[in-house]
Amino acid sequence: MYWIIAVLVLLAFDVNYYVRFICTQLSLNISNLFHKKKLTDTVTSYGVCTTQDIDIFLDHMNNVRFLRELDFARYHWFGRTNFWSKLRSRGASSVQGATSIRYRRMIGLFRPFRVETRLVWWDERSLYLEHRFVTLTDGFVRAVAISRQVAPGRFNMGELIEQFDECRVKPERPEEIGHWLEAIEVSSLKLRKER
Repeated sequence: MYWIIAVLVLLAFDVNYYVRFICTQLSLNISNLFHKKKLTDTVTSYGVCTTQDIDIFLDHMNNVRFLRELDFARYHWFGRTNFWSKLRSRGASSVQGATSIRYRRMIGLFRPFRVETRLVWWDERSLYLEHRFVTLTDGFVRAVAISRQVAPGRFNMGELIEQFDECRVKPERPEEIGHWLEAIEVSSLKLRKER
């Protein structure tokens, strides 16, 4: 009888996702006991390509799993830098506004990797994070992603970020983010015209 319940739970829920979430939370709690990161520091999270991550050819990580790993990497960055609690203390939140990912080489089955996340730029509504997927065995950057975290409503994300000592001077916008934002605007205009 218990095995039937276990099978139903496994079919109905992505149990691995929840286990990973719990492990990420425990890792954050332990890491933050020793050292918090600055907003401009690179925050590293770790993973391994398992049988639940592979594509139909059964040999490397599925493209969608990269995006899922970004969720954990962002969660880790928000927690390690204490940015999430500062955001929530002002009654604000952050949602994923856009992501662009460039795949350079596959991550093979059972290969361990790290995701290096860093704040690269911000504006009034959003912050922009760069994520690098690096395999531990050879140090090769397998994929690079940019994600845009948006504060819903009228909250000014830039004002909050600039309250951190390390962010008092805003960096110049990276060229690739400028081009990416232009592409997003073109897409938005096209969708508005279709309404």
